[in-house]
Amino acid sequence: MSLIAGTRASRCRPSPRLLLLGLLLLPALALAQADPEAGDGDLHCLCVKTTSGVHPKHISSLEVIGAGLHCPSPQLIATLKKGRKICLDPQAPLYKRIIKKLLKT
Repeated sequence: MSLIAGTRASRCRPSPRLLLLGLLLLPALALAQADPEAGDGDLHCLCVKTTSGVHPKHISSLEVIGAGLHCPSPQLIATLKKGRKICLDPQAPLYKRIIKKLLKT
């Protein structure tokens, strides 16, 4: 039923090409929203597993990320001399002392 003579109600339906385009773009939009690197910053903890068995002589650099909205606990990321990155336990006594020394300087 139409108010204007000669108009069919089927004109209101989108074309199959537009539907196909929408279906193809939908997963791309979902991935863009789920990718934390595409946003302003990481919104999750980088360190899922931590270790406390690494001797400081094997560490070439340390990165300390404080607790915040992204993660409830501080994160301690060590780059080893061989280039590998690992997460250290920030509650381990040895690493607590190292962090204290770093914060003093």
